[in-house]
Amino acid sequence: MDHNEVIEAIDRHEKWLKDQVGGQRINLSGCDLSNIKLPKRYLKSAKFSGSNLSNTTFHGSDLSFADLFCSNLDKADFSYCNLMRANLRGAQIRDANFFGANLQDADMRSGSIVMYSSNREPATLMRTSLSGSDLQNAQLQNANLTGADLTHSNLQNANLQGAALSGANLAGVNLQDANLTNADLIGANLTDAQVKGAVFSGANLTGAIIDPITLATANLAGAIISKPLVTPNLAHNSSDKLPRTIKEILEDHYLWVKTNGKQGERAKLAQANLALIDLTGSDLSGADLAGCDMNGAKLFQTQLIMTDLASANLSGADLRMAAMDGINLSGANLHHAKLINCSLSVVNIKTADGKLTGKIWAANLSGTNLSGADLSGADLRGANLSNADLTDANLSGANLLDCNISGAKLDRANLEGAIMPSSAA
Repeated sequence: MDHNEVIEAIDRHEKWLKDQVGGQRINLSGCDLSNIKLPKRYLKSAKFSGSNLSNTTFHGSDLSFADLFCSNLDKADFSYCNLMRANLRGAQIRDANFFGANLQDADMRSGSIVMYSSNREPATLMRTSLSGSDLQNAQLQNANLTGADLTHSNLQNANLQGAALSGANLAGVNLQDANLTNADLIGANLTDAQVKGAVFSGANLTGAIIDPITLATANLAGAIISKPLVTPNLAHNSSDKLPRTIKEILEDHYLWVKTNGKQGERAKLAQANLALIDLTGSDLSGADLAGCDMNGAKLFQTQLIMTDLASANLSGADLRMAAMDGINLSGANLHHAKLINCSLSVVNIKTADGKLTGKIWAANLSGTNLSGADLSGADLRGANLSNADLTDANLSGANLLDCNISGAKLDRANLEGAIMPSSAA
């Protein structure tokens, strides 16, 4: 089925949903719809079971009650989609983007289909971005969410029994009353997660980053807890090798972030030599790291919101799945850096009492060297990329909506599946 036939079928489906003449429910089960762009379409109750939807763009579409049973959703874009009560049983979902999606009551349990496999396999969501998504009451038993970005998502009352969540970023997640029985949470980041009433019976929390005081509000019967990590800055071996002064600065900064500035002190490490440092999972939001040498640093899943890294050397750094909204990277060197599935979007400015002001603070990457960097799946909405060097960069699947790319170099950049700003049209 070619693109035009798909569009015609969707048009008939939308008529069917509106009870209009000529309407017909869409059934694209088993079809190859890979790489098709279907943003902002009305696909409620559509049938896609067993279909190949890899690299397909559904941004902003209504897929509530849709049948995606055992479909291939690798690298698909479901950002801001409505997937309420969608059937995702047995779906394969690697490197997909569900940022801001509504997955309330979605079913992601195991499933089987003859044309794919006779085995009953759980949904696979490895390295998938589910940041900010609504997953209340979602059925995620045995789902593979290894390394997934679930930051600030709502998993209240979700069933995650037996789910693989090792290395997942669950910072700020609502897990109240969720079932995590026998879940694998080894090395997961649960900073600021809400876990009251959650069941962790038999779950493995070895090396997980979470405040034990917070964890005490959950049901931990039979859970495996080996050295739970309270402060992410102390979570990794390299911190033991840091000079005492830097360790103290990082610890004070973590306390400063945790208490909204009431305790501790903002980290001021401008021009410091932090090359090859391992700060995986740390929270360095708001820190002054301007001009730092962080060549080859390990910053996987690090929080760098509104951090000042102007003119810093981050060449070859690992910033996969890092939260860098509102960051200042102007003039910085990120040559060959790994920024896969990171967030470099805007920050909504709030007052001291947490109320929105209506103002935003964009990530500043003006004049930044991103040549050869891997930004696949990155969220760059609203970022300032003016005069940035993106030569040979991988921007496949990245979202550059509302970006300022004036003067930016995009020679030989991979833009497959990228959402470009209207100014680039």
